[in-house]
Amino acid sequence: MSQAANDGQGRAWFLVTVLCAAAVFALWFLAQRDRVPPIEQSALGLDGLGIWLNADGMDARRFHGRGPLSGEGVGLRVLPLYDHDLDRGSVTFGGGENTYLNATPRGISRHVVTTKIETLPTFIILPKWRDGVRMLGAVHPEFLIPVTGSAGPAERITTGANADLAIDREVDRADDDEGGRVDEHDPRPTYVDPAIIRGEALNWVDVPLGDFLPQSARLYAPQFMALPDNCVPLVGDPDRALLAECSLGEATYHVLSDPDLINNHGLAQGDNAAIARALITRLAGDGDVLIDYSTAVYLTARPDEHQRSWADMARMFEPPFTWLWLAGAGLLALLLWRAGIRGRPLLSIYGQGHGAARAVALQAQARLMRNAHADGALLRTLVAGRRQALADAWLGRERRAGHAFRRVVARLRLKDEALAAHLTDIFNRADALPDRIRPEVAADALADVERAYQKALELA
Repeated sequence: MSQAANDGQGRAWFLVTVLCAAAVFALWFLAQRDRVPPIEQSALGLDGLGIWLNADGMDARRFHGRGPLSGEGVGLRVLPLYDHDLDRGSVTFGGGENTYLNATPRGISRHVVTTKIETLPTFIILPKWRDGVRMLGAVHPEFLIPVTGSAGPAERITTGANADLAIDREVDRADDDEGGRVDEHDPRPTYVDPAIIRGEALNWVDVPLGDFLPQSARLYAPQFMALPDNCVPLVGDPDRALLAECSLGEATYHVLSDPDLINNHGLAQGDNAAIARALITRLAGDGDVLIDYSTAVYLTARPDEHQRSWADMARMFEPPFTWLWLAGAGLLALLLWRAGIRGRPLLSIYGQGHGAARAVALQAQARLMRNAHADGALLRTLVAGRRQALADAWLGRERRAGHAFRRVVARLRLKDEALAAHLTDIFNRADALPDRIRPEVAADALADVERAYQKALELA
């Protein structure tokens, strides 16, 4: 095949490859365009907050629960809640348009929230929007989580089952995320939800932050909270607070009633970005910021019960496991010896370079011939190999044509006619030997073949 044909075929294959790659990319792009974004990247998520804090020089990272969690160096855990009722599982309204009305796009239990508060300084972001905001990427009054009860001119909702703000305990409720149970005799207090109050205005409102921060937050349909006894308002008053500091036993945590101050939807509104940065900086201090999207406990206050150490792994090497490991090591050593020393593994054979497999085959054939005392046949095989080697040295790529050795002799005759005749005579006499010859005859013939071969090879 000509060089032009090869080039044309190469260009055709390149064009086909490019077209296939373009088709795959187009299909992927169409699939991604219609895909509903995850909560983290939707209007309800906090990925924008992490990017904003990192751009400002703070160390903010996300945690989705897929791996171990270390609390070292963490100054604040930002915990967004997407569950409007921590005392029951996620409740959906079926398929179709009712899916947009799902008020719990990601369920989490009260026990998990309580444990997270006890292990790290936590900043809880209360829920406000239903799943329609994430699915459509649009904020609409119908997507607000519905409120129940009445509190004067504004509406009120509790995000738990305790509408009277009484301390509630989880009694013998199995927690699938943790694989454990919450004992009714557990003396630890549980997280108490504040009562949520929805403002009257269903539009953008500038909410002053009082003495806490000089700016005013810009919020859509502002959501406030009525605080229980264990909380102190930082922005607002106890009956209508936006930000509060609460206590849970010996732990202290903060609660933000309206997520639109720091989520992807509201961060670009007004001075919300500057307010969020100042607020997170003030709460985190010199520590890192952890945006925690996980719905299970990955860091506990009692590590001796849940965490593992190197001692736990060391038990796998104690008796009777010790004998199993020793038996496995012995079996591995035997396997390596059998395959690597006696059997000549493929890695060793083909690691010797081009033609190594043929050389190994010739060695095996020679060993069989020696065992059968067929020295004459072995010598003929050697002569055939020497002819091929001289053709490679003298003719190069032209050795593939017919009568390669004759052309080698013809070229050798131009340089040394006597050597060419001697080489031909030695090779012909070796070819004429019978299969079984005496060892001394084979040794003399081999010496003659090698001497003639080396002289011809030096003139190539």
